[in-house]
Amino acid sequence: MPKALRMHPTLASKALMAIQFVCIAMFLVDLLYEVHLAGTGDISILNPVHLVSEGLALILLLAGFALAHILLRHTRATMEDKMRQLGSLRGHFDTIIEERFHAWHLSAAESDIALLSLRGMKICEIARMRHTAEGTIKAQLSAVYRKSGIASRTELLAMFMDEFLEYSTQDGEPPQSRPIAA
Repeated sequence: MPKALRMHPTLASKALMAIQFVCIAMFLVDLLYEVHLAGTGDISILNPVHLVSEGLALILLLAGFALAHILLRHTRATMEDKMRQLGSLRGHFDTIIEERFHAWHLSAAESDIALLSLRGMKICEIARMRHTAEGTIKAQLSAVYRKSGIASRTELLAMFMDEFLEYSTQDGEPPQSRPIAA
């Protein structure tokens, strides 16, 4: 779609409603004019089937306008609810991680290494950032895995993803702590 035609969803929905409203108004004016002509006795120009079909089209257009408005309100409410839920999940992200790290009795350095690992950084990147040897980072990650009872970075990430997904299905309450392997 050309950039000039792209709109913010709210603006696009308002434009759609305005277009529908203008069509309804034009249809109504046309129908009223034709009914007026029929009332003046110049009925030969107008076919009653034509008037009935225009009247039915106007009613259907009004129904479509009302249904679109209802659907739009429902969609907005759903979107706002999902945004609140996402904000809540983001707000608890660090809390959930800190609680796990504390329960595993990780040192400050191990916590930093585990967090950077969760965020997708490679061992060499973490070592460079912390001005330390890759062997030190590997040893600290091994300590994290041992203390948490998991075997790899993938399992570490999967465990937190499970907790985040579990949290996201609840009504804003953090997941209940599961037993932690020693």
